[in-house]
Amino acid sequence: MSFDDRDIFRFLTGNPATCEIKLSLSGANGTVSLFRDSNRNGQLESSELIDSTLGKSSKTIVLEGAASELDEFYAQVSKGGPAANYSLDITVTPKVARESEPNNVASQAKNIGQLNGSRRYEGSVHNSNDRTDFYGFQIGATRNVSINLSDPNFSTANTDLRLYRDANNNKRIDSGEFVAASTGARSQENISRQLGAGNYFVEVVSLSGSVNYGLHMSARS
Repeated sequence: MSFDDRDIFRFLTGNPATCEIKLSLSGANGTVSLFRDSNRNGQLESSELIDSTLGKSSKTIVLEGAASELDEFYAQVSKGGPAANYSLDITVTPKVARESEPNNVASQAKNIGQLNGSRRYEGSVHNSNDRTDFYGFQIGATRNVSINLSDPNFSTANTDLRLYRDANNNKRIDSGEFVAASTGARSQENISRQLGAGNYFVEVVSLSGSVNYGLHMSARS
């Protein structure tokens, strides 16, 4: 394509929990700026600028929590010299996010926001210390939710998966808020439920041994 003062390209990331976006511009002197249309008004605002390739031909940007599969991103190409033909490459690569400590109680849960589409995380729990990891998510309307915990060390360790609904929104686990659990010494723990709108917690708990786990959560209408 050739420059006017600027060209704008719209794209979606496909809703990974964490993604890597690579912007590459060749054939002309210019800058590519990445925006996320947070308020979904179809306009680029200075507060929505994530990063740019200023002074470079390419840049890799890692986003954690790409949020909703409906979120729109824009790449704006601005010329830095005479008009010229250029080529723009946008590559989006899903990545697996890591847990963030401390997250050993519900009030410290890693909040992943609205659960739309899929989320993937990696973490570790140990029976001697750091026994539990909590994740928090929100559901805006009734969804079919699936939560999968992979435990590669199941032959020497035992990890359970638990789901709670924070009915009173106090960021604690109270009586009556337990929803479901998947238990037993096996390589996969799974919870599948139709959940109504609300705030939820997922707990990964080590009953024995040390585990480096994978956690996959998804919500579909």
